[in-house]
Amino acid sequence: SSARARPVGHSETMKLSLFTLLAVLVTSASAFAPTSMRLHRAIKANSRAPRVAPLQMGLFGKTQAEVDQMEEEMKGMSEQERLNYISWKQTNSEADVMTYASLLTCIPLGYFLWLGLLADNGADI
Repeated sequence: SSARARPVGHSETMKLSLFTLLAVLVTSASAFAPTSMRLHRAIKANSRAPRVAPLQMGLFGKTQAEVDQMEEEMKGMSEQERLNYISWKQTNSEADVMTYASLLTCIPLGYFLWLGLLADNGADI
């Protein structure tokens, strides 16, 4: 008798496809992991930002006078107090920008509401 290959069924094909997909996902996820603790420490040691970097978050950055003023305001603060102050200042400026953007958005909206509710369209009601 001749040996015949058994046809591959749909469920076996799905299992093979699922296994292949899982293997690809696992290997691609491991590509982003550090290969050694030494590499991890080297990256961590070289990723420290300069002390004044959080202050330079504007579109064009802070001027040196503004940086000096911030440094003077933060004189005598601990590192955590400095971080809290910088975070508060950044959050405060972001809240101001959001407020002004909301107000500017309300101007045309108010105008269109005024037009819709009070404008005379010539119809007798």
